Amino acid sequence: MSLARRGINLRQINRPILRGSYANIGDYVALTKPRVMSLVVFTALVGLRVAPGGVDPFTGVLALVCIAGGAGAAGALNMWYDADIDAMMASGSNRSSCS
Repeated sequence: MSLARRGINLRQINRPILRGSYANIGDYVALTKPRVMSLVVFTALVGLRVAPGGVDPFTGVLALVCIAGGAGAAGALNMWYDADIDAMMASGSNRSSCS
């Protein structure tokens, strides 16, 4: 028998669960580990500057954007993968996570 036939309204069930659980843009930025990501982008920028023969500006900017996206995604995946371990650690219990 379905929940609708039993008279259970799913919208009312999920309302308390979802209240206050919306993430803002700052939460997503924190997941990308911006300090680590800035070091990766800086290292890539230095590598592009000292590359022999020079690099086309459009290609350089595109490379930096792709490197920043990859570094941010790696940071977010790392936080997701280590969420259970961080929850057990005293130092990681207050850390932002993607769970």
